[in-house]
Amino acid sequence: MKGLKIRGGIQHNIRASLSPKIGYFSISPNFSYNESWYNKRVTKYASANDTGAYYIRTDDVKEINQVRTFSMGVSASTKFYGMFNINTLGVNAIRHIVSPSISYNYAPDFSTPFWGYYDTYVDSTGNNVEYNKYEKEIFGKPSNQESQSISFNIGNVFEMKTNANPTDTTSKENKFQLLNLSASMGYNFAAKSYKLSDLNLSYRTQIGSLFSFSGSSTFSPYDYNEKERIDRYMISNGKGLLRLTNFSFSTSFSISGDKIKSSETDNKTTVQQDQYLQSAERNSYRGIYNDKDADFSIPWDLSLNYNFSETRNIPTKITKNSNISGSINFNLTPKWKFSVSGSYDLKNKQFSAPQVRISRDLHCWVMNFTWNPIGTFRGYTFEIRVKAPQLQDLKITKQDQFYEGR
Repeated sequence: MKGLKIRGGIQHNIRASLSPKIGYFSISPNFSYNESWYNKRVTKYASANDTGAYYIRTDDVKEINQVRTFSMGVSASTKFYGMFNINTLGVNAIRHIVSPSISYNYAPDFSTPFWGYYDTYVDSTGNNVEYNKYEKEIFGKPSNQESQSISFNIGNVFEMKTNANPTDTTSKENKFQLLNLSASMGYNFAAKSYKLSDLNLSYRTQIGSLFSFSGSSTFSPYDYNEKERIDRYMISNGKGLLRLTNFSFSTSFSISGDKIKSSETDNKTTVQQDQYLQSAERNSYRGIYNDKDADFSIPWDLSLNYNFSETRNIPTKITKNSNISGSINFNLTPKWKFSVSGSYDLKNKQFSAPQVRISRDLHCWVMNFTWNPIGTFRGYTFEIRVKAPQLQDLKITKQDQFYEGR
């Protein structure tokens, strides 16, 4: 160990959980244990240089140490239903599904002398200063704050069931999800300040396959001054229970032509391509200029999106952002597709990330030419690659991009 200059470590993780059901409730206890082995630790002490000035010296101690941490918790959840029979205007009934849950989590303070992970040194004023002996190690330092929190969550789903058309023998009953609404809040008993967490709301709905809406809101129970929020409840100052601190929503509209029926050979190729796309979307990150491959079986499609966000940590300082984006794709021929997409920043009044793409189906191969005329990454990319997912890395690429720093 004498000549070893690297900082190394080995970590072991053990996690265990159960999900028994007791009556109408699902109880889920959990336990997590982490053990890290390090070949070094640090020690700190105050020292004086030749001029007599004090400074804090940090030395490495080469020895094998084990750092053990753990956390545990338990959660309980249930679900109940409410049914509203309507049987009018083509609506059969509306169902309300409520899913409440409560959870408790605990992690101890590992800075106490019992664990031995923290130490102190005496500074030049004679005060004891605490430090972590493993603050430089690869897996991080143990927490020096106890966590003992309880959290509440309630989910609401509203569904509608329509009647079948009695004059049409092929008509069937349909089910639609009208609204999905959830709320969560928590309380940390061991926190030194801001023990009560914010109230978080999320909601989304979709009308058929054309229109969708989603959003979220955050409400704080704490008061504020001219610069920041303060650790005092608003209700104690007669200002109500909560105040809005964050709000965002997005809407989207999409429409497309009917899917083109292909021959058996083409359909097999399309299925293989769909499998490749699904695998790529699940396992890879897509950047701003990376879109899914062209679907030649859809003759045309159009989508429009609007996004808005507002942050008001204190009411005197409000930040708003909004943009509108869209794309249009259509087949020039059964084997050629043309696509245009882009967005417009409504706050800064400027276009961002426009993209033009031309794709060609070459049976077992596909060709894509992508052009980004303006923006931070402007330029073009030309690519020919194999469709088969097993040979997805077999491709020819030519690109010419220019980066414009901000």
